[in-house]
Amino acid sequence: MISAFLLFLAWGSYLNSLGYRLLNIKYFYKARSFCPSCLGRIHWYDNIPIISWLLLSGRCRNCQKQISWLYPFIEILTPCILLVLWTAIPLYYFPAYFIFFSALILTIRTDFDQMLISRFTTLYLIPIAFTSAAINRIPLSLSTAIVGSIFGYFLLWIAKKISFKVNGKEGIGQGDLELLAFIGAFSGPLGCWIALLIGSIMGTFISLISMAITKKSIVKIPFGAYLAFGSIIYIVFQDFFILYFFNI
Repeated sequence: MISAFLLFLAWGSYLNSLGYRLLNIKYFYKARSFCPSCLGRIHWYDNIPIISWLLLSGRCRNCQKQISWLYPFIEILTPCILLVLWTAIPLYYFPAYFIFFSALILTIRTDFDQMLISRFTTLYLIPIAFTSAAINRIPLSLSTAIVGSIFGYFLLWIAKKISFKVNGKEGIGQGDLELLAFIGAFSGPLGCWIALLIGSIMGTFISLISMAITKKSIVKIPFGAYLAFGSIIYIVFQDFFILYFFNI
């Protein structure tokens, strides 16, 4: 368990780097770790997950600029989520869900950072879900995965159109639609619905707390990140949700 935690911790550090590079594509092929502010090289002893950030008080050694709280957050979130996944599901489902959860963590990273969701972490990975369903590496049939993907996209598409009619604004981004399609491909229609329900509750609750603390209104929220959290919760507890909804 300790070895797995350390391995997943290192994976979280990699996801941080990948998330930043997806948002700043011109740096995607930059070979070594670097500071986002001064672009100076980060040496290995300043690149130890969580520990280096704490020792440096969250600042770059070279330029002393603040390093985002997202770095330690994602580094600790990744092993916690993946260890829960590892213990909660049959191991033959783990490889496919590992890819799925890694993409969701990347989505959390980029959406919290710049409210952007890369298609490399949503649409382009849907074929992996379909393939996994076809070879029984996720507990869905291929047809359920396809229906889930379509259902997820059009569920938010309808909500987006209604929002535009009512408010004159598109309150839901295209990235959110593609994300829920991706979620549906791995979790089916029920997984889409639960992710949307939990994500909406989380987003509303956290936004209300933030507004109460800062005394400022919130114009936009990183809804994709909350959808990702909702999907993670569904997958970990999917036996409970399936049993509950099909026994109502």
